[in-house]
Amino acid sequence: MSTAQLPGDEMDYINGQIASIALTFEQGGIVMWPILFFSVYAGALIVERSIRYRIVQREILRELSAILELSEYTQKDHERFKNSEVTGRIARTVFSNCSIPYSDLVDKVRNAFAEESAQIEKHLGAISVIATLLPMLGLLGTVVGMIVAFNAIALHGTGDPKILANGISQALITTEAGLVASIPLIYLHQVLSARAERLIRKLDGFATHLTHICAQRRGE
Repeated sequence: MSTAQLPGDEMDYINGQIASIALTFEQGGIVMWPILFFSVYAGALIVERSIRYRIVQREILRELSAILELSEYTQKDHERFKNSEVTGRIARTVFSNCSIPYSDLVDKVRNAFAEESAQIEKHLGAISVIATLLPMLGLLGTVVGMIVAFNAIALHGTGDPKILANGISQALITTEAGLVASIPLIYLHQVLSARAERLIRKLDGFATHLTHICAQRRGE
């Protein structure tokens, strides 16, 4: 249903909410803009990581269940791993170096595993930094608002409370905005970090099992 099809009361309510948000944003001052930008940016990173983790999890679980029954690496397995992404890169590293000394093979697999782990954990640090930064931006807005309020006191005295309204409202709104944006980001960062850790453990099991298959193939 488009907004043009909404009943009059609902349209009035929606327009009133939009106007209220716009007014609050305006009262918060210039600091509201970086709070908004970093909040949207972190939200986009969270959506991207959530989608990425779902794709990687399906791939790892599919390939891990397949190799647990694998005792010998065949051309069919090679073709399947060639079309895989995360697991495919590790599998190609293992079996393209299967003829080198075992200690060197382990080092190469560890390097490949470290690269894939870094890709899985990508953007988590940025989300954590933004979640920490937002309350500080809120406090910056508070300082700016208090400066505005004290300047108003210096110019006009304390006789008219309305003179102080802009500075005080700016101080409170930016603090609230920073906290409101930061709290869900901290929680979602922990959720994503836990998912990343589980994926890395499964990927470790995948790499370890393939390395053992390679060693058995060489009779070690």
